[in-house]
Amino acid sequence: MLTDRKVGEERRFFLKKLFNFLFFLASISFTLLGLIVFKPSNPKRRDYIFYSVPEDRIPNEGVKKVDIKIENLSKSFKIFLVKKDNSLIAFSPACTHLGCFVNFDINSMEFVCPCHGGRYDIEGKAVAGPPKDPLNRLPIKIENKKVYVGIKI
Repeated sequence: MLTDRKVGEERRFFLKKLFNFLFFLASISFTLLGLIVFKPSNPKRRDYIFYSVPEDRIPNEGVKKVDIKIENLSKSFKIFLVKKDNSLIAFSPACTHLGCFVNFDINSMEFVCPCHGGRYDIEGKAVAGPPKDPLNRLPIKIENKKVYVGIKI
């Protein structure tokens, strides 16, 4: 037979467990709601802004390192332009391993990362060293005989 004291203890135990469970459900619900409503914007999701490349900086054949000056930001960005078989390719100079700036070695016809020895062929494909991914290609538009390269700012 249950005494009043035992019934009270069991009721308190049950209510305590119920309160903890409801608090747990409410905290999960508010967390999910917060993630949905206040979802952080993706900083990598930026659009390209196209900037013109001076005509004298476009290579006739091979590779040229080009400085693109952005007037309104008083900044400049370095890119590589590669002309091979009548096609023009623009590359970011950042190594895909750790972001060091690569240089072009005219003797080996490769892009070389000075930090960890990563090497890329003239088409930007990783050929040696730690990088697994190719150099990042930048979009190119040609309008009215002018070349524009897309850069994310």
